[in-house]
Amino acid sequence: MSNTIHLIGGGTVGRRLADRLEIRGDSVQIIEHDEERAQLLEKRGYRVHHGDGTDISTLDGAGIVDADIVVVATGSDDSNLLAAQLVRSRFEPESVITRVNRRENADPFEELGITTVSRSDATAKMLDSHLESPAMTRWMETIGDRGDIQEVAIANPDYVGLTIAELDERLSEQVLLLMVGDEVDAHLPDRDETVEHGDHVTLIGSRDAVREAMDELSDESSPNDIAASTSPSTSEE
Repeated sequence: MSNTIHLIGGGTVGRRLADRLEIRGDSVQIIEHDEERAQLLEKRGYRVHHGDGTDISTLDGAGIVDADIVVVATGSDDSNLLAAQLVRSRFEPESVITRVNRRENADPFEELGITTVSRSDATAKMLDSHLESPAMTRWMETIGDRGDIQEVAIANPDYVGLTIAELDERLSEQVLLLMVGDEVDAHLPDRDETVEHGDHVTLIGSRDAVREAMDELSDESSPNDIAASTSPSTSEE
């Protein structure tokens, strides 16, 4: 299961994010205003559309209408706000996430309901993570390479109505169900909590096992048990 993601801004942040997303298997395209930078990105193997991310014709030409997720990550908060507004109002992707370079500029984004990531806050949180839980933080840095953490909506009827304990038994031993709910109501579940169709769950574990679990949980047409292909007793039968 992969997403189509458009990144507006091909600077250092955009490039590093594109690398992580592509390793995870997502389809990524960068929209970059600077022609020289756009050409350099293309030479390095990135999919690039040259143009102004605050211009409707550029967004149309980049095929942003097909994007599941749009990340706006230029070095200008004014440009990021305008681009995010245009994307949300004209194209309505599932999610728009915007970089905020100066924390004091976040209010206009948040008033419009645009998800923001502040550079200063992100840096502070990462430094704190290295201090408090260095092992987990180092592992998280490998996400997309060896490990992964993903959110998926339950669609497979074979898993609807199961408790967290029952669902956990069916998942690979390399996957841990971390949370239930989306960004509005995410919480750590009790073992006897049941999941219903459309509920979001967050999975963490090895890259391949997480991806396999996502495919299985989201597949409405295939009620097969994940454990069926991995259980020794099943294979012997």
